[in-house]
Amino acid sequence: MKGIKIAIAQINPTVGDLDGNARIIIDYIKKAREKEADIVVFPELAVTGYPPKDLVLKPLFVKKNLEKFSEIAGAASDITAVVGFVDKQGNDIYNAAGIIKDREVIGIQHKTNLPNYDVFDEMRYFKPARERHIFEIEGTVFGINICEDIWVDVGPLEDQAKKGADIIINISASPFHAGKPGEREGMLSRKARENDVTIVYCNLVGGQDDLVFDGGSYIFNNNGELVTQANRFSEDLVVVELETSRDGRDGWDGSGGMGRMDRRGGGVTRKGTAIQERDITEEDITEEVFMALVLGIRDYVLKNGFRKVVIGLSGGIDSSLTAALAVEALGKENVVGVSMPSRITSKASKEDAETLAENLGIELKTIPIDEIFDAYISTLEGEFKGRKEDVTEENIQARIRGNILMALSNKFGYLVLSTGNKSEIAVGYTTLYGDMAGGIAVISDVPKTLVYKLAEYINSRYGKTIPGRIILKEPTAELKVGQKDSDSLPPYEILDRILHAYIEEDKGMEEILAMGFDRDVVEDVIRRVDHNEYKRQQAPPGIRVTTKAFGSGRRMPITNAYNNRSRG
Repeated sequence: MKGIKIAIAQINPTVGDLDGNARIIIDYIKKAREKEADIVVFPELAVTGYPPKDLVLKPLFVKKNLEKFSEIAGAASDITAVVGFVDKQGNDIYNAAGIIKDREVIGIQHKTNLPNYDVFDEMRYFKPARERHIFEIEGTVFGINICEDIWVDVGPLEDQAKKGADIIINISASPFHAGKPGEREGMLSRKARENDVTIVYCNLVGGQDDLVFDGGSYIFNNNGELVTQANRFSEDLVVVELETSRDGRDGWDGSGGMGRMDRRGGGVTRKGTAIQERDITEEDITEEVFMALVLGIRDYVLKNGFRKVVIGLSGGIDSSLTAALAVEALGKENVVGVSMPSRITSKASKEDAETLAENLGIELKTIPIDEIFDAYISTLEGEFKGRKEDVTEENIQARIRGNILMALSNKFGYLVLSTGNKSEIAVGYTTLYGDMAGGIAVISDVPKTLVYKLAEYINSRYGKTIPGRIILKEPTAELKVGQKDSDSLPPYEILDRILHAYIEEDKGMEEILAMGFDRDVVEDVIRRVDHNEYKRQQAPPGIRVTTKAFGSGRRMPITNAYNNRSRG
């Protein structure tokens, strides 16, 4: 039996920071070498960051990425490194894995299956692989493929296993949504077992715009048993020694490429733990989403050059959750709360905002808006003469608050975190240029029912951070006297189920009615969702935690005459 040490370098690159990403990769190569690893594996497109989008249409960007890949190769002495980068051949570019051994590039494997669904758009940029290679490294035969390649039913993994690969290395940038880690585990375990191979799966970690990559890289042995797993939602370097027992290389063509081999048995061994099919609990989902939101906030803020954030604190559950998440992500000294009461704001709401800020240890500014609101009404008195007060006056209050937050942002360099949840944003129960204003919409993919679960999770983990009264009181926008969310919306337990069916599952009217909901309620919810597309497309990006977030994962036309409420 001979051993081979494999290091998984689960890193957090920044899209476009070619110099910085190269430094991180070189640093992790050094760390892996210090741990006497034979091979170190990096995530998909580690040099450029993922997804680079239209940056790869810039020739100079691709050129510098290639220069940085060469620089990385020069630093990979006494070790083999598998590094994701953008390759160029002629006028075509490829999503590629480069194999570097002792400073020499011994092979390149291009990505075969280019995803073009949900948040992915790779066919816009890359060409698919023409060949699927296998490589001999340290006397062991490897197949290397990239992200989507391992998910397809009959793809590169199966082909490379048949060609004689003992170990399959998959470099990935697999974005998070609630429940995704469990899906990944089951798929990798099954693929390893069915193809009699060990799988080394290196996933990206970090936040990028609306996406969060959760890491959690794995090694599964050929029995489908889990050998090791990297940290979730943080960088990690995991080193594992695998034992190989294959003798001889019958059929090996020595090219590092397409030669065929007889599978002689033995393969790669390492004791692991069998992965059983398991149900994902609500507690699992809540914890995953919490960690994803914290990472998403931290990376969005810091990678975009900000240090401090500002949040309008109303004394309600949404702004309280957003503030608690921001403190966890950035530290209490980097979070500023602003209470902007009006004559309508209840004493309880003001007290709750103050208590929350005290519990979190953050600065709280109080800026009343009554005088500004009165000035608006006075200015518009002639135009509004003879008309009753309505949603217009409510929205003016929200827009005043948005303007104050943006003024503080401009003056002090804070990033505004908007606080609307997915349920409200879906049905347009938000104010454009008001509470929707901001740099990132932290919980815009979090349904209201999950908002409450997250608040309770935070309190169970950190003590009574969010005041109990905030969690228990009936939700209200407090833009008119006696206002409650339930005056305009169905109960959130019902609304969220309808929204999930319509948005995430793409169910039609009749299918949703078959779930037992009232026709008038369903028709109204669908109408609201469709009518408010124009608002959502002007909203700041939000952090994706469900299977279908507003933004890059759901692309609906604003001008749209299709009647989703029809019976046809």
